Amino acid sequence: MLLVVHGFPPAAGGGTELYAEALAGALRDAGDDVFVLTRHADSRQPEYEVLRTRRDGLEIASVNHTFRDARDFADTYRNPTIRRLAGAYADAVRPDVAHIHHLTCLSADLPQELAQRGIPTVLTLHDYWLICHRGQLLDRRLRRCDGPGELGCADCCGLEAGAGARPEFAHALRRWMRPFPSLSRTLQQKAAGLALATDGAAAASRSATLARASFTRHQLRFPDALLAPSRTVRDRFVDFGVDPARLILQELGIPLAPFHGLERVAAPRLRIGYLGGLMVSKAPHVLLEAFARLNAGEASLRLLGGYSAYHGDDSYRARLEPLLRLPGVSHDGQLPHAAVPAALAAMDVVAVPSIWLENSPLVIREAFAAGAPVVASDIGGMAEMVTDERHGLLFRAGDAGDLHRCLRRLLDEPELLPRLRADLPPVRDIADDAAWTRRLYADLRRRSAARPPGRAPRPRLAAVVLHHRTPEDTLLAVRSLAASRRPVDDLLVVDNGSADGSNAILRAWLPEATVIETGRNLGFSAGCNVGIAEALRRGAGLVLLLNSDALLPPDALAILEEALADPEVGIAGPLVLSRSQPDRVASAGLAFSLRSGRLRHRLAGAAVEAAPDGAYRPDAVAGCAMLVKREVFERVGLLAEEYFFSGEDLDLCLRARQVGLDTACVPSARAYHQGGVTLGAGAPSRHYYGARNQLLLADRFGHPRGRWAAAARRTIVIALNLAHALQRSPVPRRAGTAAVLRGAADHRRRRYGPAGAATAAAASREQDA
Repeated sequence: MLLVVHGFPPAAGGGTELYAEALAGALRDAGDDVFVLTRHADSRQPEYEVLRTRRDGLEIASVNHTFRDARDFADTYRNPTIRRLAGAYADAVRPDVAHIHHLTCLSADLPQELAQRGIPTVLTLHDYWLICHRGQLLDRRLRRCDGPGELGCADCCGLEAGAGARPEFAHALRRWMRPFPSLSRTLQQKAAGLALATDGAAAASRSATLARASFTRHQLRFPDALLAPSRTVRDRFVDFGVDPARLILQELGIPLAPFHGLERVAAPRLRIGYLGGLMVSKAPHVLLEAFARLNAGEASLRLLGGYSAYHGDDSYRARLEPLLRLPGVSHDGQLPHAAVPAALAAMDVVAVPSIWLENSPLVIREAFAAGAPVVASDIGGMAEMVTDERHGLLFRAGDAGDLHRCLRRLLDEPELLPRLRADLPPVRDIADDAAWTRRLYADLRRRSAARPPGRAPRPRLAAVVLHHRTPEDTLLAVRSLAASRRPVDDLLVVDNGSADGSNAILRAWLPEATVIETGRNLGFSAGCNVGIAEALRRGAGLVLLLNSDALLPPDALAILEEALADPEVGIAGPLVLSRSQPDRVASAGLAFSLRSGRLRHRLAGAAVEAAPDGAYRPDAVAGCAMLVKREVFERVGLLAEEYFFSGEDLDLCLRARQVGLDTACVPSARAYHQGGVTLGAGAPSRHYYGARNQLLLADRFGHPRGRWAAAARRTIVIALNLAHALQRSPVPRRAGTAAVLRGAADHRRRRYGPAGAATAAAASREQDA
């Protein structure tokens, strides 16, 4: 058996880690060979050093991971080095079954790595980390949250996730805050808001957090069994998109032997206990405030647990320390786990006041095993385990007054505590839990052995066609996909705020397609992102972006997919030909100079015979037709929405290159593009977006020679755009020149997204003139 967990005792002592250790021991006692893959953090040791030890009959491999190499948000949840080390360890161990307990601080794609080796895999959902980057479905203001919505998790992860848009600012801000752990949460939120307000970081944060949700949701497809220790956690993962038929409810066990023979001794006053970390989400302050309302001397309160900073915020300590000095309160710090049964036996009641949706708290099982009723928050797995008035009492989560009411009842109703103690539920022993789990392992092994060998299944392919008031063109584009020899699994047409009734026409004409309405014109990149997010939600491994005025021949998709078989390639595009002049090249990929900021379509206007025979790797391919691996979106996020129109295709390709995924142009695949449909060739807005977005691109990807060279490059970019407006554009010169200057001015002001109303009105007046 291979058990995977983010920490392992004695180095880590949380509920998940203790359960994993107990299960490992029970499997060992049942005669299994048990190997554990875990993580530790030691800044004095080399990053990714693997320590191998043998303890109590268990083989333990622990990877040192301190995040010292993390550069962007994706690096906080996926790590190619740890994935490679885990794969090598699995190859060495050759387990019959793998059981994953937690992946934080390891890499969220280990389920895929194990599945690719044909290892039957079980994943226990101990909390919400695969849904919520903070793990507990609490936002920065400590409000319970339903998980990523249309805006992703930008509000919670803004400072970290938005670093992709302005990394030097976000990283510097984090470094500045590090020496001030007591900085108030309010100031931290303001600092995060400041980071999000710069250079489109809000859009980058939304994109990055949606990409994380897509990535982890995809990973949940690989385990053979998903175990949910509570109905609460099961329901949250169903809401996240997991098929409920794949989720198995499991009652967790604990080692009961240490609780045998415990003697409970009566005391003259009520003994209230708390066992757990002193962190804000577990809300010991609620218990302390409720206790403070009791009369002096009628009860005692003992807290066992050490301080724990909440996502780097240690300000909670200052809030607790005065409360811990209240008369009748004792704080004994972290207790060795072997001493827990005796400590619980010396408590009359155990309080669990958490404000987050705890899944299946270990402390409740241990309290029951020690004969202590529980007073708990009325939410999540706590409310599932504690039946009010039977096994304990429930109070409104976060409400110190309601918790005081429960404590007051225990004091004023002498028969209540004995009645609750007499009706405590039985607690499952870890040996019984392990026997049940082993039967599940055996069933998965049988099913795995019965699978016929063969090639990996073909990835699901979704096509996203953005539509805006061009129903005839959109119909032709989708019909070309329907004729593809490589079938398209999901045809998604995004109606980007047409408001002309054409969406109803599309539904009637294209019954094979799903038409998604945005309600307003979001711009090209944001409109495409609506379709991309839906494609990823449906499990697409490949996503085709196709303009509504582009056509693909039947063989094009298969050729592009073959190009993506190269693990170094993340994006593939065809040779783009003009629909009006099909013997002429419109784009053979894009070339972008970091030195000058110049952007051009390769071979534009050349005869088709001038195109190379084989695939090659330009800086980017035209966004009118590109096939993108899911991995690209998961690693760098979706299209950058601040561009609104043009530039987002090059931005995506350059970001993919930064993480080692190249772009390929494949001339043997062809696309036919009309161009100029959404914004006419004579629209001044083309010059506005062209100048503004080209400046944004140039600034975003830096200059190899530093700041002064970058400033000179901005001048070059503006000059090139002015020259185009004056010499080569169908737009009237005055209108084109003014549009370029407005675009440059808006870039300087950091105004992105759609052109403002004043800009659009001015462009219209100048075009009329």
